[in-house]
Amino acid sequence: MLTTSTSEQCAAKIMEVVPGVIRFIRADMRRQGQASVSLSQLRVLWFLNRCPQSSLSEVADDLDVTRPTMSAMIERLVQRGFVNRVEDPEERRRVLLTLTATGSKYLEQVSEATRSKVAGVLSPLSDTELQQLMQGIALLEKAFRDVKD
Repeated sequence: MLTTSTSEQCAAKIMEVVPGVIRFIRADMRRQGQASVSLSQLRVLWFLNRCPQSSLSEVADDLDVTRPTMSAMIERLVQRGFVNRVEDPEERRRVLLTLTATGSKYLEQVSEATRSKVAGVLSPLSDTELQQLMQGIALLEKAFRDVKD
């Protein structure tokens, strides 16, 4: 039996399910990266992987922390060799942040281990269910692609 869903029902279900998925992913990434970096630092690495050459303010805004907090976090990542800081050639007061090769490699190792865990959780699903899930995720991505915070 096919039932129809409203956008309100979909929104409620997304708000119910997505936080649990995010908690699972964050907890596993924390376990994978425990010895090296904090979860907040991993989130910085993820952001810089998606948005290279970001400013400290942009990273702080994305992670919803103060600039002084982000500055200290970036300093630790620079000292560990995970992040590079360079002056913006067009605006000397602005500093651009990028992942180093070491930071990229570390992020990929942690991500791959977590992807394996998520795949393990999804492995009991049938091929049809996995295809439906991929279609649903594609729709969710499409719906939120151009939405600004």
